[in-house]
Amino acid sequence: MGAGMKFASECYALKDLKQEIKIIGFTAFIFLVFVLVYALGVLLLSFWPEMLVKSLSDSEERSIASNLLLILALFCPVFVMQRIVQIIFAVRLKDYIFQRIIIVSSAIKIIFALIFFSNESYPIVTYFLFSQFCTLAAVLIGLYIAKKEFGYNFKLFFGSFRFSKEIYEKTKRLAFVSIFLTICWILYYELDPFVISRLLGAKYLAVFAIGFTLMEYFRGVFGIIFSPFIAKFNHFVGLKDHEGLHTFFNKVLVLALPLTVFPVLAISITIKNFIFCWVGDQYADSVPIAQVLVLSFLFSFLSSPTGILIMAYEQAKLLYITNALLPIIYWSGVLITFKFIGLQAFADFKAAAFFAVAIVYLNIIVKLLNVKFWPFLWRLCAPAIVPVLFILIVTFFTKSYLPLEKNKINLLLYFIYNGFVIGIAFIIYYFFSNEYRKTINSIVSPILGRFNIIKAKTL
Repeated sequence: MGAGMKFASECYALKDLKQEIKIIGFTAFIFLVFVLVYALGVLLLSFWPEMLVKSLSDSEERSIASNLLLILALFCPVFVMQRIVQIIFAVRLKDYIFQRIIIVSSAIKIIFALIFFSNESYPIVTYFLFSQFCTLAAVLIGLYIAKKEFGYNFKLFFGSFRFSKEIYEKTKRLAFVSIFLTICWILYYELDPFVISRLLGAKYLAVFAIGFTLMEYFRGVFGIIFSPFIAKFNHFVGLKDHEGLHTFFNKVLVLALPLTVFPVLAISITIKNFIFCWVGDQYADSVPIAQVLVLSFLFSFLSSPTGILIMAYEQAKLLYITNALLPIIYWSGVLITFKFIGLQAFADFKAAAFFAVAIVYLNIIVKLLNVKFWPFLWRLCAPAIVPVLFILIVTFFTKSYLPLEKNKINLLLYFIYNGFVIGIAFIIYYFFSNEYRKTINSIVSPILGRFNIIKAKTL
């Protein structure tokens, strides 16, 4: 998928729309083959769910697990179409349109969760089936908009939905890298809940799941933030505008730093209040685990854009090295320390692996951009020192006043508090970072200009 999106973006930049559609059709075919293998595995697990979860205490729990896995297996093709629609929008830098549809779909799921799980009932299977149909509806709407707004040629797309030796030869180098990356990310991001459930059982998995859910949330949000840059970077590469790419990459780093660092710091420091307001004090054991897992995203402003840049330049060796480091450091650390610190080892070395790779990425940036290490690091991080100190001091001295009881109002107060602290930090960063201020002004000025024109016409 990564290789397909890269070359499709280059074709779109060169206005070779026919070749773009052929590449996406081939990519969809290969992706479906892989997903069907996964779906078959999930389908088999639905008959023996105890292979996945160690302690299913009764037939009702077994039936629930079995039905959830069956639904997941049946709806796997929908996930394929969702990713393809995302690529169609993303290569045009219109990913925000489909993201709005997904957000509405997710909002519907959240609203209906209140209906499904009212009156002390918990029809998790029915709700999961409903949520899958919401995703299907979002995908169908996305396909309709792609056809209507972009004039997308789905006849050519489905005609290209097959194996193509020509496209395979073009994409195989990065495709094999992408497969390796996928395996590494599964080992790093997805395997630990399975290992914990097998080693320690469902109770300890529930403790870990709070932090894991937050980690998945940050991963999803940051994925939304950085995904448009995949296509944009490849547009520069397709046009062979390397100087423009480097200038744009520096802007991305400056913009990404406050978007990732400020929320991660604020939430990690006040994580106890969040967990207690969200799920209650019975999950107190989740606090140190969740805190470390959230902190593992502290350097996402470096790692995410740099990973995209390396992919855009087709630096296969660097991709192999950086992504292999994550699971190697993570699982080596867990194996060595698990008997000493138990469940906390899964969180601590999740963060340790991410920090180590961030340092590697920083060195890669210096080499690719041909800049000096310390001047570059100081220029990037110096404007963030004061807003970061503001977050640390304010949250440290005021978190004791935040509520600690499970309550929707308390949870809302928590978000308002963090939103206020993070918002002030953004304002401070605006005044300390010249590059950030210039970029924000360049975005806001045209919007204000259009607003003034509309206001003048109405008067």
